Amino acid sequence: MATALGPVATLVDLGAGNCEKAARLFDAFQVRRYVAVDISAAYLRESLDNLQRQHPAMDMLGVGLDFSTALRLPAEVGDGPLTLFYPGSSIGNFTPGEALAFLREAHAACRGGALLIGVDLVKPSDILEPAYDDPLGVTAAFNRNMLLHLNRLAGTDFAIADWRHVAFFDVAASRIEMHLEALRETRVRWPGGERCFAAGERMHTENSYKWRADDFAALLENAGFSRLQHWTDEAGWFAVFAAFS
Repeated sequence: MATALGPVATLVDLGAGNCEKAARLFDAFQVRRYVAVDISAAYLRESLDNLQRQHPAMDMLGVGLDFSTALRLPAEVGDGPLTLFYPGSSIGNFTPGEALAFLREAHAACRGGALLIGVDLVKPSDILEPAYDDPLGVTAAFNRNMLLHLNRLAGTDFAIADWRHVAFFDVAASRIEMHLEALRETRVRWPGGERCFAAGERMHTENSYKWRADDFAALLENAGFSRLQHWTDEAGWFAVFAAFS
């Protein structure tokens, strides 16, 4: 990857979080400037402060931005070619149409540079589904926690014990779907309203799209990228694409 991308003048880390993933690339990619982008500005400031102490000579910039709706980098990022880094498989949270729109914005934001992006590839259902409905119940707890969040934000009175986590792979749509299913007839109230849920009724909470490598390459080309290159793990379950603008 370092050979394909060459020395990186400015690395823009989309969804930087604690910045650890990008930091591992600094030496191999010969990064000269690092721009961390995340929706949580306060957490990002703390992460960058820690990283700056480890790399005192590197120029760093933090940008608080929800790029899921619009990828508009501020002028402080600079006007030269940028290498955008979008690791993991977060592109799967976008519908195909939304993914195309996002990649077109990423192409414009690169300013003649490149995009390095992680993609979760299509796998057999018996591999995918346990990853989203694990025996320890980690994903189930994450999904059901949404109800507590709604209670805090909207004043609802969801009872977690009334709901179970459901996850399955929709082959036709090429996506994992996550739902919350009512275990029994239940009534949910909030200030000014209420709703009854029948036993077995579901709320669709999240999607995670899986891609075939050729289809994702076509999506990148449709977004305006060229000179595509990608790498996969030995099983061909995950991919990282380098795409140049």
